[in-house]
Amino acid sequence: MILKGSARGGALDLALHVSNALENEAVTIAEMRGMVADDLYEGFQEWALIAAQTNAEKAFYSLSINPDPTQRDLSEADWKNAIRVIEERLGLTDQPHAVIFHEKTGEDGNLRKHCHVVWSRIRRDGDQLKAIHLGHDYYKLKSAALEIAKDLKLDLPPGLTTPEKKSETNFDHAKSHGKNRDVETLRQRKETLSRLWVEHDTSEAFCEAAEADGYIVARGERRAFVVVDRSGEIHSLPRQIHGVKTKEVKERLGDASTYPSVEGAKAKQKALLYAEEKETAKRSDLSREQRLYQKLRRFARRADGLMQQRQRQIQKLTRDLHERHESEQKEQTRKQRAKTVRELKSRYQKKPKGFLKTVCDKIGVSKILNWLDSQEDKKRELRFADERNRQSVYHDLDQKRLERKAQRFEQQRKREARSIRKLAAQLHIKKDPLALVAELKGLQKSETRAMRLT
Repeated sequence: MILKGSARGGALDLALHVSNALENEAVTIAEMRGMVADDLYEGFQEWALIAAQTNAEKAFYSLSINPDPTQRDLSEADWKNAIRVIEERLGLTDQPHAVIFHEKTGEDGNLRKHCHVVWSRIRRDGDQLKAIHLGHDYYKLKSAALEIAKDLKLDLPPGLTTPEKKSETNFDHAKSHGKNRDVETLRQRKETLSRLWVEHDTSEAFCEAAEADGYIVARGERRAFVVVDRSGEIHSLPRQIHGVKTKEVKERLGDASTYPSVEGAKAKQKALLYAEEKETAKRSDLSREQRLYQKLRRFARRADGLMQQRQRQIQKLTRDLHERHESEQKEQTRKQRAKTVRELKSRYQKKPKGFLKTVCDKIGVSKILNWLDSQEDKKRELRFADERNRQSVYHDLDQKRLERKAQRFEQQRKREARSIRKLAAQLHIKKDPLALVAELKGLQKSETRAMRLT
C-alpha cells in the first residue's frame, strides 16, 4: 500500500481533481464529514472560508491511498481501518474530511481501485482557529503504511522493507567476474565460434556466419586475428575455438590485411547496435502510440458521454426548479387570497347591521371603521409583498446555485478538454478537443455499424 499526501490550497482545483470522471471509470463519494453542503465543491469552499479566518495558506491535506492490485481486494472495513490509522498518525482525528474512491483502468487493462481522502487542517483552539501542524508527514505516512500492512496482513512494497534485507536485483560485486570475464558468456562465445568453425570451411562463410551471431572478425594489433563482440570487447580468435591453433586459423582466413581493423569493427558493431536499438524503439513507440490512441478514444467517448449526461442533468434541474418555483408561487398566491377572504368575511360579520348601522352612519362611526379597515388592508398588502419578496430572494438563491453548478460543469469540461488536448499532443494531433471528440465518436459509430454488418 502506497500513501502519498501533502498540504495544499485551492478548493476548486482540489474538487475538480477528486471529481475527475474522465480519467477514471468510476468516481464514488463515500463520506463527507464536517460540511453543510451536499457536494464537494461547496463543501471545500466552506472549509476555505473558515481557513480564511486564519493565516494558513494551505487549508487542506490531500492523501491518496494506492493498494497493491496484485494482492487481495480491501473491504469497506479495511478501508475505514486504514483511514483511521492514518488520521491518528497525522493528528487529524475527528477533523472534517471527504473520502472519494476512484476506479481506473491500468496498463494491463484491469480496473485498479484507489482512494482519495481530503481533510480540513483548521481546528478550533480555545477562542482561535489554527491550522494543524503536519511536519514530517512523509515518515508518519510510512509508519502508518507499515501498521496498515501488518493489520491487514498485506505484503510490504520493496521501498518499505527493512534496510537489512537486500533486494534480489542488487548487484553483488563478490560474485562478479569482472567485465568480459563472465564465465557463462565466455562458455557461450567459445561454443558458438567453435561450432561455426566446424560448419563453415571457407573464410568468407565463417566470417558471415560469425557476424550473423554478433561477432566481427578483424585484424589484431598484437595478434593476427581477433573477434569483436556486440559490446565492443576484443577477443583472440584462436583462443575462442576449441582444439584449433593459431597456425590453422591463419591458413584458413588468409591475409590479415584484407580484414577490417579493430577500430573499424568496433564502429561497425556500434552502428549495428544503434540500428537495432532504433528499430526496437520504433516498435516500442508504435505499441505506445497504439495504447495512447486507444486511451484517447476511450477519453473521447467518456468525455462525450459526460457532456451529454451533464447537459441532461442541467436541463432536468432547470425544469424541476422552474416547476417548483411556479408551484410555490401559486401556493403562496392561493394562501394569500384565502387569508384575504377570511379577513374580509370576518370583517363583514363584525360590521353593525340594522338600526345600529343607521346610528353609526349618522354619527360618523362608519367612516372611522372604514378608515381602520383600509389601514388593515394596506398592512396586509405590505405583509404579502414582503412574503413575495422573501420568496423571490429564495428563488434567486436557487437560480444562482443552479448557475454555479452549470459553471462547475463547464470548468470540468475545460479540465477534461485540457487532458484530451495533452494526450492528443503526444500523438501529434492538433485539433480542437470538441472536434476530436466528434470525429472519434463518428469513427466509433462507423466501426460498430461495420461489425454489425459482418
